[in-house]
Amino acid sequence: MEQTRELDELKSAWQALGRQLEQQNALRLHELQGRHGARARRHLRPLAVGQAIQMLVGAIALLLLLPFWTGAGWTGASWLTACGLVVHVYCICLIALGGFMQARIARIDPAEPVLVLQQRLATLRRDYAVGGLLIGLPWWFLAAPLLVVLTRGAILDTAPSVVGIQLAVGGAGLLATAGFHRWAHDPRRPHLARRLDDAMTGASLRRARAELDAIARFGRE
Repeated sequence: MEQTRELDELKSAWQALGRQLEQQNALRLHELQGRHGARARRHLRPLAVGQAIQMLVGAIALLLLLPFWTGAGWTGASWLTACGLVVHVYCICLIALGGFMQARIARIDPAEPVLVLQQRLATLRRDYAVGGLLIGLPWWFLAAPLLVVLTRGAILDTAPSVVGIQLAVGGAGLLATAGFHRWAHDPRRPHLARRLDDAMTGASLRRARAELDAIARFGRE
């Protein structure tokens, strides 16, 4: 009977010790999440600033376009009007995508569970990469309509071949970019594909992901 009682006391002591360790680990995990989560938010600040600058550039460009829209050259359907619309829509996309990314960044809350934070950050990385393509790839062709707008269509009369050459160079550049992207993401080059993807997402997102990974590693240990 006494031996049974001692075993029960020993079992209770082990259970109490286990609960204490669990509580300590939970407190430690909560502390780590708060610290690393706050760091992750700080690492995203340069990204937020970059998106704000992008929105500002788009807004300034729209203001600079106003004199062209109010000028006589914009009356009626013409290549000048079409080029103006292209540049105008691109500026609106700069603002819209910047605002969309700002909203994504604002949803990163350090108080949320680590798994939720990792999912939100993965979504942010994906959207940032897609947004970068939507903003960056049109530059292969944007020089032509921009030149038409800046000259109020005069270049179409004086040197139309310049516009054609720029469009041809843009087409060649776009094809070269697509070819390189496909070559770099070949399954035989996983390291190159990873480096390319990291370069597209930027240092801010990589550092934020590293902070969340540190929390996840502690939770698995």
